[in-house]
Amino acid sequence: MTQEDYELLPQQVIADLKYEVEALKKKLTQPDAKANELILEIESMKDAVHELNMVFEKALQQMKEEDVSKTFQSLLEKLDTVVSQNETIAKGMIAISDRLDDFMNKQGRSSMPQVTMGPPSMPGRIAPRPEAAAMQMPSDFPPPPGPSGRKPRVGLFS
Repeated sequence: MTQEDYELLPQQVIADLKYEVEALKKKLTQPDAKANELILEIESMKDAVHELNMVFEKALQQMKEEDVSKTFQSLLEKLDTVVSQNETIAKGMIAISDRLDDFMNKQGRSSMPQVTMGPPSMPGRIAPRPEAAAMQMPSDFPPPPGPSGRKPRVGLFS
């Protein structure tokens, strides 16, 4: 029997282990490119989180300095303006719809001429100006609803 028969670990396994230990030592002292890239990305992410934290701190400071009730009141006024404008638009649409229904009932649907689209009959014709069209509006249409005891309308962002 030889010495190799009684060894607990063969020489090849010991040599492989020594090689791997040396490789690990080398990696710890000299990290490869991927590890360096990962470290740089972590540093970059840390800086970005720090900047984001600074933005939130500044926003918090501004919110502490602002009067929340004043901001809330301003938002309520703007919302009231939008609601008022929507009511006016809705009333106008209802008035137009009612007038159109009355007109259609008076004329009767069967006596209405059929309108078909075709090429323009006069190629040099120009559409009338809006001022002239407003002057030619039939008298049976009601005027647009105006402010009825409300405060003057103000734009949403003014």
